[in-house]
Amino acid sequence: MRFTLLAATLAALALTACGKPNQALPEQEKKNFEKITSQPATTGTPASAGTDTSTSASTSSTVDAAKGEIDATVAAAKDKIDDTVDTAKAKIADTVDAAKDKAASAGDKISETVDATKEKAGAAKDAVSEKAGASMDAIKGSASDAKKGALDALK
Repeated sequence: MRFTLLAATLAALALTACGKPNQALPEQEKKNFEKITSQPATTGTPASAGTDTSTSASTSSTVDAAKGEIDATVAAAKDKIDDTVDTAKAKIADTVDAAKDKAASAGDKISETVDATKEKAGAAKDAVSEKAGASMDAIKGSASDAKKGALDALK
């Protein structure tokens, strides 16, 4: 895997070094690249030593135009990035708000369930207390009757 990545990197560098950099340029930059590469190369002599000043001015204006276009492209890219970041922030905020709403709803449902359980537990306690009381009364009555019967039998 590392050798494949290394081979791909070396191939890309070789293509770039072999005079094929215009492959990677976007369409809008190809025109500028062609303008720059179609102009004759300067010999390195100063302009006062006999070079054509119109060529220097033309090259300078072409470079300035290219810089202007690059600056505009960078500014547009920054604007798009800012818009994307703002959109992402809004989506994140919406997601957080939705999660908060769901959590609040779940909390309300839990509270309702707890309240209903408390009510049912209270009702069950009351029912057990009533039945226990009735059972105790029945046991007391039976014991009292048995006691009376035993006393009557002893008389």
